Amino acid sequence: MNDFIICLIKYTSTFICILYTYAKLMRIKLKIWDTLAIPLFAVFSSVLYITTVYIKILVPIGLFIFSVVFLYLRFKNTFYETITVSAIALGLAIVFLLLSFFVAIPITITLNFINNETLKISLAQLIVGLIQILVIWLLFKIKRLQSGVHPKSKNASFDVLLYISIVCIFTMMLLYAEEVKQYMLKVALLIFALCGLLLIVWWRKHITYNYRDAINQQNADRMEDTIEEYKMNSAENDLQVAVYAKLFHYLNKAVPDCAILAESAATQSGCANACDVRDMLHRILREMNIANEKCSLQNIPQTGVNVVDVPIMQLFTAAERKNFTVSAHISADVESWFTENELLKEDVHILLSYLLDNAMISALGLPNAKVRLELSETAEFEPIIRVFDSGEQFDEAVIAKLGLEQITTRAGVGGNGIGLFTVFEILSKYGASFTLDEAPQIFGFTKSIEIAFDGRRSVMVRTYRESVVEVCSVRKGITVERIETLDEEILRDGTNG
Repeated sequence: MNDFIICLIKYTSTFICILYTYAKLMRIKLKIWDTLAIPLFAVFSSVLYITTVYIKILVPIGLFIFSVVFLYLRFKNTFYETITVSAIALGLAIVFLLLSFFVAIPITITLNFINNETLKISLAQLIVGLIQILVIWLLFKIKRLQSGVHPKSKNASFDVLLYISIVCIFTMMLLYAEEVKQYMLKVALLIFALCGLLLIVWWRKHITYNYRDAINQQNADRMEDTIEEYKMNSAENDLQVAVYAKLFHYLNKAVPDCAILAESAATQSGCANACDVRDMLHRILREMNIANEKCSLQNIPQTGVNVVDVPIMQLFTAAERKNFTVSAHISADVESWFTENELLKEDVHILLSYLLDNAMISALGLPNAKVRLELSETAEFEPIIRVFDSGEQFDEAVIAKLGLEQITTRAGVGGNGIGLFTVFEILSKYGASFTLDEAPQIFGFTKSIEIAFDGRRSVMVRTYRESVVEVCSVRKGITVERIETLDEEILRDGTNG
């Protein structure tokens, strides 16, 4: 009777520990009604007691089998996870059962005053079982252990824990053998079974890990190839977008100018081909959603070079439509620029189109907008283009990257920096010089850009802003002329002699 009570309490507490440990290792939250499993554990323990009478060495196997069956039916995890984690849970329960026995010795000694042997033994075993459950509960209060285990992970700690648990189960089986020599055949069989089990588990893990490594490596290689292909396609797309953006930017300026030239040619010659070209260009403008407007102003300054005059006419047309002040002063023999200085008309056309368009947009950002164009020459008859406007100064970030990359202060309203960047490409082609003056000596203008085809390849910035001086000082190839004092009236009204 005493043996039955001992087995009943010991095995029931062990089953409770296995259930709690399994739930914590698998990160499962137990329910209140899981306590109803305790009577079932008592039934399992009764069956195991019968085992202890005949083949006591198989008690750990019985604990394991009952645990696996119950946990599999209760939580419906995979069979592999149930077996492995149940083995770990049983191993921990065995370890803490032994630990609880030694911890409870001082307490159970105090029970010697009880004369009833059955009651004394029952209380002692109950104390051991309670300590076992308490220790398991305290174990999983450790923060590091609250994350549980991952049976399918590549972490070797799970395998080590599993192997140690199997050794604990095997050790318990040996302890339950009354005489090892008497059960030598059984012990040998158990040793072979243990080694075979560990070998099978290790082999399965090894094969699985190798397979996963191969799959992961294939996926990684495939992903690298995909990323590399994506980068190549992205770079190609970026290049195409940059080329198309530059082309469309130029077409937006060039097609309206071509339409003006075709209109003039058709009117003057009456040639059917010229009329067809004019009509086709008008249709293209409609498709591009560009208005084909004409200027009613008379006596617009002209150079005599049609390709150069068209941007000037477009500027005056825009001034009439958008109501801002515009002026142009032509003191140079522009026709000689293309015979004596080896300039291309198309390049000068692009320069004027982009510079005048940028100046107009900048000027219209403030009240009393003004734009002025000057075409002149140096003492050595070198061509000079000057464009003035009354808009805001260039942002320091734009000045810091002049000619190096496309940058604009109008990114949110359609700006893309292509125009100014293209201007510097043309300057590089001819070795021309660029000057940005933030205090031009003409009334009503806040800045001017001067391009001189002098072959010096210089870039100069005249400024009174310390922030501009600072950004230009860290960049090679830019000369800064500091304006020490900015007398607004002297700079603007032109009365300083």
